[in-house]
Amino acid sequence: MAEGNGEVTTKNDVSEKEDNDEKIDDKIEEGKTVEKSKDYPKLIRCGLEESVALKLDEIYRSGKLAHVDLDDRALDALKEFPVEGAINVLTQFLESNLEHVSNKSAYLCGVMKTYRQKSRGGGTGPGSAGNTTPASTPAKGPDEDKIKAILERTGYTLDVTTGQRKYGGPPPNWEGPPPGPGCEVFCGKIPKDMYEDELILLFEKSGKIWDLRLMMDPMTGTNRGYAFITYTNKEEAFQATKD
Repeated sequence: MAEGNGEVTTKNDVSEKEDNDEKIDDKIEEGKTVEKSKDYPKLIRCGLEESVALKLDEIYRSGKLAHVDLDDRALDALKEFPVEGAINVLTQFLESNLEHVSNKSAYLCGVMKTYRQKSRGGGTGPGSAGNTTPASTPAKGPDEDKIKAILERTGYTLDVTTGQRKYGGPPPNWEGPPPGPGCEVFCGKIPKDMYEDELILLFEKSGKIWDLRLMMDPMTGTNRGYAFITYTNKEEAFQATKD
């Protein structure tokens, strides 16, 4: 037994640590038959179950996500997920269109939150995120070619989260504060399968858009039926209510 600085370390403590290190090294060695990225050992060492680490590493190798994109909150949430649920979440993430997602770590956390909610509502056991939810038909998405053309024409950005799709805000070369009260318009009764590739063209007719926020339902993947459009001045916003 050794003692110093108020800490006591026993042979059992040292042995247990060595055993844990050996187990981690064994997991890394066992996975060598599967192609992996250089970040795979980091996933094992941070405590992810091997099959979950392999699935996340598959996403790394796809180019959709880099290890530096994930913060501790996302990794900790994955560790707390049952294995089956974590793999299902990562599969859904891999199949998602992440082209306009700026914060992929937050987006992954949003996917996990939605999965938990779906599992509680439709799983075979109460509150279990490990239950497999029934496969649903993917919601119709926007026309990516039309969106690309709009963004190239206007120079605006599109930022996608699990809760909204935000176009602009601010526009390119905008100087000064955001538009004040009276510049925002609420639009309801939007068809569930309509996106900004159609909405922008409609609302541009009334004036210069500062930003457009289409609210999304992460449970269904469709929009919630309403959006908020902010114009650069009150006159344009008023015109939009008439058009």
